[in-house]
Amino acid sequence: YYTSIPGSCNFETQDQEWTTICGLTQDPSDDFDWDISNNTVTGQMGPDTDHTPGKGQHFLYVNSSSQKEGNRARIITTNLFPASLGICRVRFWFWMFASGQTGVLKVYTAEEHGMNILMWSSSRNEENKW
Repeated sequence: YYTSIPGSCNFETQDQEWTTICGLTQDPSDDFDWDISNNTVTGQMGPDTDHTPGKGQHFLYVNSSSQKEGNRARIITTNLFPASLGICRVRFWFWMFASGQTGVLKVYTAEEHGMNILMWSSSRNEENKW
């Protein structure tokens, strides 16, 4: 259900088209970028498959093993969403299991004057699953 509603993205795209197809962009002022991959690239450090039922196999990831503390990888929505009370929801799946190099995953809302407001954060999963 969640992979077919407006605004959803399953990252089953060719090359770097995911930014256009998914309505996302890499932040040009961050330190490193998100990339699209599957378990063959992430190997032992990542999940076996993505969370999508069926034939889905690709997901976004960042390799934090070669980064310095404080470095950021950031993606931004290209669409603006009107302010709402309980109407607009962000739903995503993440995998951050048992790595000493794992940073913090944060979700921000940018208000109309450009101030970022932290909405949610996580430093790791307690289980080896999405």
